[in-house]
Amino acid sequence: MATQKSKKLAVGGIDQSTKSGYRGKQTRTGNSSGFRFEGALFRSHPEFNGDVRAHIIAPGRMLVVAEPAEQEREQEEDDPVLAAFLALLAKDIEEHPEQLIPLDEELANRAAWLTRGMNVSIDEDLGDDPLLDELFL
Repeated sequence: MATQKSKKLAVGGIDQSTKSGYRGKQTRTGNSSGFRFEGALFRSHPEFNGDVRAHIIAPGRMLVVAEPAEQEREQEEDDPVLAAFLALLAKDIEEHPEQLIPLDEELANRAAWLTRGMNVSIDEDLGDDPLLDELFL
């Protein structure tokens, strides 16, 4: 008889109760600390078998990025969070193209009306404080 935990992890190591990813925990590795994940993660995503880099993106939230090979580093995005979001968006578009809604003239006019009179500079300094802190406190 399968336990509740084994039922949740039955499909490819994905926690089927939330479909949110792979389970892991902190562990000691020699004189350092590390994270240990199910082997299914590394079988399904071999890009994580090499070097990785972690970025804290909000309290209690960490983004782990596989370090690209040397030739890929030159093409890598500067912002790992934006790169991860764009990859997630591309995957969602590929898996659910029926959910795409074209930008029609009415929607474009509404967006223009909502933002009229706003001056935006791409070079504006937004400060060092995470913008999402209030959402997680």
